[in-house]
Amino acid sequence: MRLPFHGEHIGSLLRPDYLQEAKADHKAGKISDAQLEEAEHKAIKHIVSRQQEAGVRPICSGEYDRMVYFSGFFEKLGGFEEYGEDAPWDIYRLSAPPIKALKEAGLRYPMAAVCTGKIEYKESPYLKHWEYLKTQVPEAQWGECKFTMPPPPYFHLRLAEGKCYPKEVYGSDEEFFGDLAKAYQQEFKTLHKAGLKSVQLDDPTLAYFCSTDMLESLKKDGVDPDKLFDTYLKAHNMALENRPGGLHVGLHICRGNFSKSMHFSEGSYEAIAERFFKTLNYDTFYLEYDNPRSGGFEPLRFLPSNKNVVLGVVSTKVPEMEDHTEIKNKILQAADIIAKGQGKTREEALQQIGISPQCGFASVGIGGQGMNEEVMFKKLKLVQNVANEIWPDRK
Repeated sequence: MRLPFHGEHIGSLLRPDYLQEAKADHKAGKISDAQLEEAEHKAIKHIVSRQQEAGVRPICSGEYDRMVYFSGFFEKLGGFEEYGEDAPWDIYRLSAPPIKALKEAGLRYPMAAVCTGKIEYKESPYLKHWEYLKTQVPEAQWGECKFTMPPPPYFHLRLAEGKCYPKEVYGSDEEFFGDLAKAYQQEFKTLHKAGLKSVQLDDPTLAYFCSTDMLESLKKDGVDPDKLFDTYLKAHNMALENRPGGLHVGLHICRGNFSKSMHFSEGSYEAIAERFFKTLNYDTFYLEYDNPRSGGFEPLRFLPSNKNVVLGVVSTKVPEMEDHTEIKNKILQAADIIAKGQGKTREEALQQIGISPQCGFASVGIGGQGMNEEVMFKKLKLVQNVANEIWPDRK
């Protein structure tokens, strides 16, 4: 499917202070659900207006209507139980990079959704949120909006062996992911029927397989990393089966942008690129390329001619502005690698490429040090300006 925009962003945006305070007060039981929703709607109205004024696309809610980027889906399905920050560490897989890093830092994991029974799609987890975002833009612009979701393997990697689902309910990962896929399929249909044209799944899980440390830790736990990686690729593809025609679905392979820009994954995409590019049935891949820990563009040689890639070459972690010319040169370098891999021209390869910040600005609500709304929009405008220069006929 054609890339919706050459200038993109990942979806989560810096939250205003009053929204952060409202979420903290709601968590502490000081305000009601209705009062929290009022604060969320106020913030969404503001951030949509700012995106419109700046010409930033796609239009997103900033993920202001959820606690963290991966919340709001699993725990809304039948068969899942939500655990908060006070969950015992023994429910988690301590070799998983985010769990290990947070535990060592003396921090808690924000939430987990554990399967306790058969998975059921009783009602849409996200329709209410999409319906509100729709009210903030003219109907003619619904196709310019994007909605983000967590990926199928999210909690499977983070939960300890035997904690993800009861063996008496699901006899295998294939059975578990099969029922979970049906929920994704139904959610895609529900949101698309309501006018949504673009969905992005955010998955740090796959990037962890670039990390030698995690691979060795999994082996020590008696887990075959290659087999587990294949299981996750299949889980993604099952979720994408029978998706509505006209629905663009992208995958952001995140390297971690936790509290105060903590990250969890290092290593080139080379170790996994050929397998995920050629196996996964997504229309677009959003990759992080903001610093050397992501490696070079060489893995892009495996990108198939019917898929797109959005290169995250602008950092959301630091307030310093990237150089316009340097960004443009990086995109052209990537285009040459893709062109050589596919046997086409640079100009043809450029049609499969977009640019964006490397991650959301506040995936878990707290942005990078020194970041504020004005700096954020300068970075978003930088992305748009470079995109307009490289692709003057398609903004």
